[in-house]
Amino acid sequence: MISLEGRTIVVVGGGSGIGRATAMLAVKLGAHVTIIDIDPAAGQLAASLGGATSFLECDACNPDQIGAALRQVVDRWSQLDGFVTTVGGAHLAPLQSLDLSAWNKELSLNLSSVYVGCRAALPYMEGNPGAAIVTISSGYAIMAGTDRMAYTAAKAGVIAFTRSLAAAAAPSRVRANCIAPGPVDTQRFRAMNGGDAAVEELRQRMPLGAIPQPSDCANLAVFLLSDAAAAITGQVIHINGGLLMP
Repeated sequence: MISLEGRTIVVVGGGSGIGRATAMLAVKLGAHVTIIDIDPAAGQLAASLGGATSFLECDACNPDQIGAALRQVVDRWSQLDGFVTTVGGAHLAPLQSLDLSAWNKELSLNLSSVYVGCRAALPYMEGNPGAAIVTISSGYAIMAGTDRMAYTAAKAGVIAFTRSLAAAAAPSRVRANCIAPGPVDTQRFRAMNGGDAAVEELRQRMPLGAIPQPSDCANLAVFLLSDAAAAITGQVIHINGGLLMP
């Protein structure tokens, strides 16, 4: 059985979706979990999960805020064993409606946030046996998204960054892997994809007959953080119910 007993795990974007599910599962598996999120409502989740869970409000794209948050984590627990970054989102628009400001904002949210977080976390993890980083990309990183070009570019960048990070961190015995979800059944996903009827039509096209849940991604994330994945680094793992088989 996978265990994270006694480990200190940070989940950036842990207030909702995949991040929320990952934080909740990590707590069940015995970890000390810190949820970092820009939404103060995430503090309610942390409070509901008990004394080994805490919440720090900050902007994941701000190096000073992320750096200060991670110092607080290490000051409290004296170590950092796992870092999961789940921040992201797509603004749907055709290319001619995507101005440079919107492009830069989307790259910052989906790609720069990963760079900022991993750069701040890595020094605390180097030389720590079992330390691991998990990033979140998307199936759109390897397929066309004509209505979300900045998002596809950013998520492709997350994959490239994670592979390079894994190679750079390997001598320090820090692992880094990337999860690339396809459709994940959340309220936001349903709202962006035409509501319940459209999502049901998609479900019927899924080879496995179901749209993955946030918990499916969380299961993989905690596996990658655990010693069960001790020989796995630099990998991109897709979760999409068989919809995309790269």
